[in-house]
Amino acid sequence: MFILGASFASAQTARGVYLMSSGTLGPFNIQGLIPTYPDARDITIPILMAVIDHPKGLVVYDSGNNIAVSDGNCKSYWAEGMCDFLKPSQTRAMVIDRQLEKIGFSISDVKAYVMSHSHLDHAGNLKMFKNAIIFAQQDEIYQARWQAPFQAGPAFVEADHAGTNAFNWAPLNGDYDVFGDGSVVIMDTRGHTLGTSSVYVKLPSGPLVVAGDAIWMEENLEGYAAGLNYSVQKYFASIDRLKLIRDLQGAKLIMGHSANQYKTEYDKWHR
Repeated sequence: MFILGASFASAQTARGVYLMSSGTLGPFNIQGLIPTYPDARDITIPILMAVIDHPKGLVVYDSGNNIAVSDGNCKSYWAEGMCDFLKPSQTRAMVIDRQLEKIGFSISDVKAYVMSHSHLDHAGNLKMFKNAIIFAQQDEIYQARWQAPFQAGPAFVEADHAGTNAFNWAPLNGDYDVFGDGSVVIMDTRGHTLGTSSVYVKLPSGPLVVAGDAIWMEENLEGYAAGLNYSVQKYFASIDRLKLIRDLQGAKLIMGHSANQYKTEYDKWHR
């Protein structure tokens, strides 16, 4: 298993990673997301987005819910059942363009955009990044444009992806070193979807891994699988890979929907 090899030990570093949320989802029963979890309880979870500041350019990881979902307008854009189940709470100020402005950047500053996967709460504002290089696993691009029967459903919103074929896509088939210096590496962590991606970032303080939906929350680390996966086997293989980086390199592991990390790790720079 390739973990991120020795060549990365002497890598250059990114300046920082800023974690932000496209609002929250919930409250709802955790068993609605993780059916095998034994203890029913209501949870409210964040929707992870990340900004990576690198000397060679700005990278954005995911773009949250579409702008149209803001301020109680979910049913004008998402399927009614998804709105009723997920209960998104997002104001206009929480959308990725406004979040970038809060930390001194704009959409036009973004050199690279990483689509972790094509679900509605992660790729909602993909179209804002038409002038950036867009990285995604080839299989995930395929999935976004034609949902295979075993993955089709309301977690995909076709309007999020319509008209993006001519964008500057960089299809991947595995890991990719974005700047060629080992500091920002897109990781193939498929399992949740056909082409889920995480990002390994080397910071002055040490490595940080934006796992995204490869790991929703702490309960997944305990062995309880997310309720929506195309391959549970590959899902847990990806979790094991991320845990090895955490344990062997001392990396901070940022999960896609952790309520605990929302309280302690968001809305600040990690350097």
